[in-house]
Amino acid sequence: NDEEGIWIDKRFADGRNLDIGDKITLKFDGKEVSKTVRGIMYSPEYVYYIQEGSLLPDFSQVGFAYIPSKGADFDIVYNTIALDGYEELDEKDFKSALEEELGQKAYVQYVDRDNNVGIKTLQDEISQHQMFSGIFPAIFVLVSLLTLVTTMSRVISAQRMQIGTLKAMGYSNNSIILHYLSYGFVLSLTGSVLGLVIGPLTIPYLFYPTMSSTYSLPSWGPSWDISFFAVAGLMVVSSVLISYISVKGISDENPAETIRPKAPKLVSSGLIERTKIWKRFSFNERWNYRDAKRNKTRAIMSVFGVFACALLVMSAFGMVDSINDVEDWQYNQIYNFNSKLILEENITDSQLDHILDETGGEGIREEAIELKYKGIKKTGTLTVMNDSEYYKVTDANRNYIHLDPDGIAISDKMAEVLGLKVGDKVRWHVAGNPKWIDSEITETYSIPFGQGLIMSPEVFDEIGGDDYNYSTNVVLTQKDVKENYTGVSSITTSEDIRKGWNTMTEALDLMVSVLTTFAIVLAVVVLYNLGLLSFTEIQRELATLKVLGFNSKSLRRLLLTQNLWFSTIGFILAIPGAYILMGIMMGSTGDEYCFPINIYLWNFVVSFLITFGLSVLVNLAFSRKIKKVNMVESLKSNE
Repeated sequence: NDEEGIWIDKRFADGRNLDIGDKITLKFDGKEVSKTVRGIMYSPEYVYYIQEGSLLPDFSQVGFAYIPSKGADFDIVYNTIALDGYEELDEKDFKSALEEELGQKAYVQYVDRDNNVGIKTLQDEISQHQMFSGIFPAIFVLVSLLTLVTTMSRVISAQRMQIGTLKAMGYSNNSIILHYLSYGFVLSLTGSVLGLVIGPLTIPYLFYPTMSSTYSLPSWGPSWDISFFAVAGLMVVSSVLISYISVKGISDENPAETIRPKAPKLVSSGLIERTKIWKRFSFNERWNYRDAKRNKTRAIMSVFGVFACALLVMSAFGMVDSINDVEDWQYNQIYNFNSKLILEENITDSQLDHILDETGGEGIREEAIELKYKGIKKTGTLTVMNDSEYYKVTDANRNYIHLDPDGIAISDKMAEVLGLKVGDKVRWHVAGNPKWIDSEITETYSIPFGQGLIMSPEVFDEIGGDDYNYSTNVVLTQKDVKENYTGVSSITTSEDIRKGWNTMTEALDLMVSVLTTFAIVLAVVVLYNLGLLSFTEIQRELATLKVLGFNSKSLRRLLLTQNLWFSTIGFILAIPGAYILMGIMMGSTGDEYCFPINIYLWNFVVSFLITFGLSVLVNLAFSRKIKKVNMVESLKSNE
């Protein structure tokens, strides 16, 4: 009932330094309205919004506001009805009920909640984060469990004599098992609790600055979800189970067997060892082959550890490559303008001619449209233009193409989303115009974002009839336009667009850094633990080789060869895995974006150097241990 009040967007208020009690004046449709700010607010409908022609919102230039109907000193023309369904109806049933109530021609466009721009964009962002939070933690959990397997195996192997002594003194198997179960339980429980507390209080804050520059929410802070506790519980249970499996085998042995070092597994000769090729192998290759064959579990864990590291590193660097490719593709190949002028709806022909003469620009038309095909409905962009020097068209391989001036082209990603191909007919209409048009698709083109249709002005006028008439609403020019010409509602420069793009990709760059760091740390932990386990298991063999005359350098080379074998296998397996993982990650960005999946040579080289470098470093860490192997103690340990 406040006739003089207005309630304005918090982000706009901050951008314009407005506060409650300030007076502002709005100009629209030739009207001028002055109001006093009564409140500052957020709206769930406008969590995300941008000014036309931009990628990132400039909150000093765009916002929203509410005034009471009593405060309108002009004729109100309502153009939107907000509806809430009290029953759980799908879109088709809801629209049928709506048409029965209001009449089929009562509205020109129906937008459900899921297609509201603000809600849909945020939901796509949430879905992408959920995808990331599902894949990468799964890899980290598996690697950490592998680390626990190697650690417990090494502990049990190192304490065989103590376990055998306890059994000989009368301790029951259950008491010994319970003791070692406490290792997995206490340590995993401590780590899980620390993760539950520290994780949400630290890592999310790395991403808030870039997220808050795009989305408008009342507060940014961590929250806890039931899935956190489920994962923590799973970690504890898995750790206890692994501890049980590790100690169960030795608990079944009698004290006389347990108190002695575990005898090496007997492995029969396989197919390779019976061929002539086997004789051509060096001692180094034969020894490592048989050791891997004897310890298959350790070999598989080593390969998986390297695979996980290489997979994460390659995928992280691959995402950087894809982002850079999209930027180059969109802003260096397709867009060849320096300024984009958005024109007012009521611009006159003389004003348009003046702008084109002053800027040397080209006029095109861009419209938001809806497309339907076989029950699937999507929003997109209609671009009406002839061959342009400032807006070029490419195919999926980024080669320039010339579209048929008499045809209608659809972007590859939009065709994929709708499930149509060249020759099919798609229904579409301009947002706000009730006339739907059926058009046959004659060709396709590719664009990173801004999926939709392209046609010439002649085709637009021909198929649109009296309901659609071509008029320019965008001017593209290579000049850096600073002057705001009459008839221009806003100006966006290529520099502004690139800044918005860089801000949008900051979160991804940060995620790449976090992933790479964790991948390297996990790889070091896994490889070092596996190296310790391997060293513990083959210490007697190493002592025997030293007695036979092998020096420490030869033994280091022996262990390094095995590390390099496992690293090579893991790295090779990670290459197709990285392509698959990148396809999943880039596919989660939403229907509006089309990211190329490329892994360049430099990525392979850097990932290779990181992976194999870690293997070499871990091997060097065991140099002192090899030198300190006591031949007498190691060889007499079985007596």
